[in-house]
Amino acid sequence: MYSAKYDRQRKFLLALRTAIPIVILMSLLVLVITNESRSFLYDTFILLSGIFASVYFIFFMIFSSQKEKILDDMTESFNRRFFEKFLRKNINPQRSILVLISIDNIKDINERYGIENGDKVLQKFSHIIDSYFSTIFGSVPIARMRAGDFLLLINAPEKRVKEAVENFLLTYDNQFIDNIEIKLFATYTQADHNDIKHLLDHLYEEIYYCKGKCKLTSKKRPKKDSDFDAIVRRSIEENKILLFYQPLYHLQVKKFDYIEILVKLLDSEGNIIHPSQYIPVMNRLGLENSYDLAVVTKLIEECKKYQLDTKSLYSFNLSPYSVRNRLFSKRFFKLFEDSVLSPHNAVIELYEPTVYNDIKYYKSILQMYKEHGFKIAFNNFGAFNASVEYIKNIEADFVLFDKFFTKKIDEDRYRVLLENWIVILHKLGIKSIIKFIDKIELLDIFARIGADYVGGFAIAKPMQAEELKKFLGEKYEIW
Repeated sequence: MYSAKYDRQRKFLLALRTAIPIVILMSLLVLVITNESRSFLYDTFILLSGIFASVYFIFFMIFSSQKEKILDDMTESFNRRFFEKFLRKNINPQRSILVLISIDNIKDINERYGIENGDKVLQKFSHIIDSYFSTIFGSVPIARMRAGDFLLLINAPEKRVKEAVENFLLTYDNQFIDNIEIKLFATYTQADHNDIKHLLDHLYEEIYYCKGKCKLTSKKRPKKDSDFDAIVRRSIEENKILLFYQPLYHLQVKKFDYIEILVKLLDSEGNIIHPSQYIPVMNRLGLENSYDLAVVTKLIEECKKYQLDTKSLYSFNLSPYSVRNRLFSKRFFKLFEDSVLSPHNAVIELYEPTVYNDIKYYKSILQMYKEHGFKIAFNNFGAFNASVEYIKNIEADFVLFDKFFTKKIDEDRYRVLLENWIVILHKLGIKSIIKFIDKIELLDIFARIGADYVGGFAIAKPMQAEELKKFLGEKYEIW
């Protein structure tokens, strides 16, 4: 591996730096002792002093080298701290590409097979990366950044790097190392500036928020992430938020009385910034609280300005991190004091990939919201996230089913699961919401299996406040 060779070269140079001064010092001491007549004790003192200084210097150099380790003990690739310094010195803005490859299931591997086997997987995977990319591009510096994440610096045209990364995923994703399956995500970015922190943040946003797909679907962000950070921050601070309202149809009472809020952020020129771009940046900058408060403020303002029907339910996403923040809660509750929109008509949608470790505390926080009159909904229900676990412990009012239950409703397995989930939820006093309906003929299916609300482009498209007021004032027969 390039990192191992680099480490050997570094140690050799360190040995030279250590040995040469000592050799010169000892040679001078011998020369002085042999060419000048002094007492035996004096010569012995000079010689011992030289030996002491040499030994001290050797240990100092050894300590200094150990203090700045450059290799990851487990994988023999560079460690994160050294690699960030290495990148600042070796990035070529015209040619360098940073590639991030992640073993997405490394946590599951450690839990199922044990940490030692997880370490062996990481070690062998680092050599697989090195062998594959070095064959194509020559020596490639590789670093293990954290957990199962590996960062590569490649000096080659972007097209070649993209092809190599795609072929690597085709070859090794869902393959086995020591009979242990690995699941991979990867992305890359042009290293067109030396702000390593922002380059890494951008890569991690794509890996963990978009699972490597942002690169393929969106390239409309500024080249420098620091510029994009400033745009997102300014848009939130200046409340440049665009709300769309999507009415959901209540199958039991045959009316539109549930409105889901969809949010877009605007830049200074009025262009829409897609959530896949701004949400990870917002989270990294710690702006979730400000953003959530800005969205609710905008909703209340538009309800008043356009005299929207405040007897309907208005549903909006809040970050679970905001909800669990007591300072945020106080500011949130204050927004609804003397507001045209009552807390009893506000539904808080919550989504979280993993379960919060103190569910008892989370439950008490949500109970406080319910005591103020707010309703609670869990989003993407039935998918790979925390919603099913939460429903065991937390009283919710609604669940919004994951889109795959709509897309795959023709498959027996999905339909049976959905039917039985709806029965269970009704017994718990929870209403079910089916979204993403793009064919009107699907309504009969969802009505038969007992869904409470349905939504999607076939039911009602997202619209702005003025259009919503007109829409709710008309009579609609949707089928």
